Amino acid sequence: MRRYAEYTLLGFVFVVWIAQGFLPDRGVGIVTGVVIYLISWWMLFLGSLPLKVRGQFEDGDVVEGSEPGAPITPRIKEKMWLAAVLAGMVWLVLFCILEFGLISLDSMPWGPTFVEYG
Repeated sequence: MRRYAEYTLLGFVFVVWIAQGFLPDRGVGIVTGVVIYLISWWMLFLGSLPLKVRGQFEDGDVVEGSEPGAPITPRIKEKMWLAAVLAGMVWLVLFCILEFGLISLDSMPWGPTFVEYG
């Protein structure tokens, strides 16, 4: 059931991302959406690497010639999947905030000032 929910979330993010090509650009364009997703994926993936890692020295089964702190089972695929699902959630939240104008970039005091000419 959990895997089904994860596939549904990623599918929904993909459909919304494709639909961006047909929506007026009010804040999140296609390139911006891809960049936000990739940056958040890398941050979440690198942050999840130390989770559930057991070194060889912890089990007492150190392979000769290897680093004792090397992981026994690094679970890279599981961590990549976790990063993909969490990045999809981050992207969806940022998309809704920026596209529907819940928070505008003009209201942030540290951001750039946009001036309309004409």
